[in-house]
Amino acid sequence: MKRPLSVMLSVVSVLLVAFGIVTGVVLSNNAPDVGWAIVTVACFAALVFGVSLWFMKGLLRPVHDAQSIAGRLLSLFGQQDQDRESRNELEELRNTLTQLSLCVQERLHALEEERAKVTMILDSMVEGVMALDRQGRIVVINPSARRILDLADEQVEARPLLEVVRNRDLADFVDQCQSLTNAEPREREVVLASPQRRVLEINAIPLALVAQQRGLILVLHDITELRRLERVRAEFVANVSHELRTPLTAIKGYLETLLDETSPDPAMYRRFLGVAHSHADRLGRLVKDLMNLSDIEAGKVCLKQEPLSLMEVVNEVSGIYEREAVKKGITFENRVAADVQVYADRDRVSQIIVNLLDNALKYTASNGQVTFSTVSSNGASGPVTLEIRDTGQGIPPSDLSRITERFYRVDKARSREEGGTGLGLAIVKHLVHLQGGTIHIDSTVGKGTTVKVVLPAQASSVSMNLA
Repeated sequence: MKRPLSVMLSVVSVLLVAFGIVTGVVLSNNAPDVGWAIVTVACFAALVFGVSLWFMKGLLRPVHDAQSIAGRLLSLFGQQDQDRESRNELEELRNTLTQLSLCVQERLHALEEERAKVTMILDSMVEGVMALDRQGRIVVINPSARRILDLADEQVEARPLLEVVRNRDLADFVDQCQSLTNAEPREREVVLASPQRRVLEINAIPLALVAQQRGLILVLHDITELRRLERVRAEFVANVSHELRTPLTAIKGYLETLLDETSPDPAMYRRFLGVAHSHADRLGRLVKDLMNLSDIEAGKVCLKQEPLSLMEVVNEVSGIYEREAVKKGITFENRVAADVQVYADRDRVSQIIVNLLDNALKYTASNGQVTFSTVSSNGASGPVTLEIRDTGQGIPPSDLSRITERFYRVDKARSREEGGTGLGLAIVKHLVHLQGGTIHIDSTVGKGTTVKVVLPAQASSVSMNLA
């Protein structure tokens, strides 16, 4: 049963006054002055109690209001005040506040857990995420967005986006999205020029913030590599079309000439057919190289790696080109030691040396020289570097970084005259990487070129890298 504090005090006071009056009446028979004095004091105490009780009700009114507010707050947490009938106002308020504090602590703990989950999700996302307020200031930014925008550990929260990322296209896009009245997402591709060129696909969607304010969520996708690959693919298709069109046009032109010729001339027929045959050979080499490159990139090449003597492979390949070298007055020098071995696929190593030696013969003038040598690192277990050095015309420094790209030629006219497809070095690079090696090309214009192929000397875990 609920016992309010005012009721308890009233009962106690009434009992005390009644006791005083009864005592005064009893004593009045024997000591009239003392008895009536007690009665007078008791009546005066009753008057004081009445006034005090009136003041107490006014003092307890805020307690009742606080209890009512605390009860409503407690109901917001889905809780009800318990055991209210056995307490007075102060006890009830104290226990309600205690229960309310426990609910607040539980809710704060749940919010901290949710915040930790959201933070963990944002931190683990590959895409960059930024939240902006109505004024375009950064509210939240995840590590991926910092990496994409190259912000490192810079303090960017509460700063305007345009101050952090100085890009007019991005700023205009944010301004347009801030003025939207609906919640439909918007998308734009933006190019950042500094500190390094990046192509970003940015998705924006309005965000409802507190106090009826609206902000913006930006999701950043770094599509720089995707655009580069699309450009490489477009260039590849264009190059393939051009390379196929050239021999096909020549073959078609000579055959049409033969068909239109009315007077038979065996010498002319033979000459025209020989030209058509050479272009058909070139077309066949191009298709073969394209198929080889496609198989390598698709991972269809099966390697049979084993300990291999480099000197034997070099002698075998140089023997194939001996007659051609003699015709051009070019000498071969094999300085590879007999005990040097690599752990690689024999056929693929032969293919690598064939492509490199073919290029050396094409671009080395008469009385030139091609030298094979090796350098071992870290003893017998370290990688082996095969160097193929020629005394040819060399490669300009501006072309060295792109020389292993598909269809890239330094001297396009001469390369086609020599019958090259523009895929040889690209195939070499992929075959070397496929076997866990690396390739490096040094060249000086007018003095020659040195190709360094590094291959493992023993079995190891090889990770394919076809980039």
